[in-house]
Amino acid sequence: MDAALSDGDFARAANGRPYRIGGTEELFQRAAIRLTVPAGRFCYDAPLGSRLFLLTGEEPDAGAAALALAQEAVRAVPGVTALRAEYLPGAQRRVKIALGCGGKEKEIEVKL
Repeated sequence: MDAALSDGDFARAANGRPYRIGGTEELFQRAAIRLTVPAGRFCYDAPLGSRLFLLTGEEPDAGAAALALAQEAVRAVPGVTALRAEYLPGAQRRVKIALGCGGKEKEIEVKL
């Protein structure tokens, strides 16, 4: 069981206290952490994270490159796979990733 996170902080229940999550929701959260943290930036666990930040949008198929990098990042989370990825260009470059786990899907967006 993990504490639920929201916008970089603990998510809070109606009583104002952090609450715990488990099962598929916990696995999706672990995958989201791995996707949003740039690889090598967490000194206590250097392999944690993704290399999505390396995407420039100039790749021949940025969506396929994003999917490969997302799959690489979530490989360490049991039961979670990156199903689809879409590179979103613009002033704030982003990648939209669809994750699958236990027959459920969740979409997350990663700012680059």
